[in-house]
Amino acid sequence: MISPNDPRLADRNALALLLAEAARLTGAVLLAKRAAKDVRLKADGSPVCSADMAADHTAKIALARLLPDIPVTSEESVEASVEAPVFILLDPLDGTREFLAAGGSYCVAIAIIRGGRPIAGAIAAPELGRLWFAGDEAFTQRIGPDGAAIGEAEPIKVRALPDDGPVTLISRFHHDALSEGVLGALSSNGQLPVSSAVKFGIIAAGEADLHVRGGQTMEWDIAAGDAILTAAGGVVRLLDGGVPHYGRPGGDFRNPPFVAASSEDLAQRAITVANGLPRS
Repeated sequence: MISPNDPRLADRNALALLLAEAARLTGAVLLAKRAAKDVRLKADGSPVCSADMAADHTAKIALARLLPDIPVTSEESVEASVEAPVFILLDPLDGTREFLAAGGSYCVAIAIIRGGRPIAGAIAAPELGRLWFAGDEAFTQRIGPDGAAIGEAEPIKVRALPDDGPVTLISRFHHDALSEGVLGALSSNGQLPVSSAVKFGIIAAGEADLHVRGGQTMEWDIAAGDAILTAAGGVVRLLDGGVPHYGRPGGDFRNPPFVAASSEDLAQRAITVANGLPRS
């Protein structure tokens, strides 16, 4: 383990590049396992297949090489996680249902957590050929099917809200009354169905504006996206207006409902609507 003051944590953009490398390599494994259909259900009812496990193995090997001494908490081995002041949150295949349904918006998501907040993150969507990563600044880059980076990384920023309202991102497989109520109340010029943490990268790159989630998510689902969207000038907010915290004591990695938005103003508008909706 390393301390929160370790000098290796000072250059957050350099950390993001290391996470990006691990995410790219892991994404290539997912593409290679694209035909995997050997699905089973975990105790929480979520699906898992051999692609999840192969990606988990690859990511952990890469992270041990690139970022030694930082413990990893992975969705696929959460029972073995240990509490630490600095740790990595890993989702080796975010969007397993999308993957199994032959969709393209599944991804690898990796973040470094210090003091309960992400200091760097990376998301690789291999079938889309896209990579997003961030430390102090946010970037996007094209990636090939072998995980190789294509061209130079380009800085990204969120966009100003369009005059005709926000483009909202909705979950392809997960629907909940809270998000539907908020998105129905806010004027929107379009809704795009997208799976996984890819939503955060799309908003960070200025291609959409808002995502609301009332259903269950886990810390490894959103930490990397939080790092990337925040570095790009956007926000992730809970319904009390606060920011998510990761690695809460007790090993409960479930997130409260949240809003991911291109601006604080848009997030607060969504939160106001959400808090006025009846709760079941």
